[in-house]
Amino acid sequence: MLDSLMRRFHPDPLRTRVEDSIRRGTGLSRQEWMLGDVPIRSADIDGLAENIVAWCRERIAATRRPYGIDQMALAVACAVPGGQPLSSTTFGVFRPVEFYAEEGVSDRIAGYLRGLDLDELNRHESPIRFAAALFSWGDVARDTVFADKEP
Repeated sequence: MLDSLMRRFHPDPLRTRVEDSIRRGTGLSRQEWMLGDVPIRSADIDGLAENIVAWCRERIAATRRPYGIDQMALAVACAVPGGQPLSSTTFGVFRPVEFYAEEGVSDRIAGYLRGLDLDELNRHESPIRFAAALFSWGDVARDTVFADKEP
């Protein structure tokens, strides 16, 4: 009990640095795509899947991986601009190699998008915004745990 009380008055400095880094947006990449032509067709969804996967590959290639810390997390959502999400999913924490593997995250992105109900998307008769957020734990580690020390 005394230990937990002491931690309350003396927070872990590493944890504080990591939390501050995440609040500043370190490691977070975001991108949006609009499908504006109604009706949205399956070919539009396939093209969107290719665009999202290409963007992820570009962002993954640019991430830092200090000492092998390369875990990523990805979320994808769609909504009518200004409205509530129509659908969203996360792909959990994964390593870049899992993104490229057969039936890996890149294939799961395409599967998720192809599984959307086109009738429901087209019912809105307005553009649909698709958004992706990719998070890199390696970038956070580089910014905090392995940050270069000032002399």
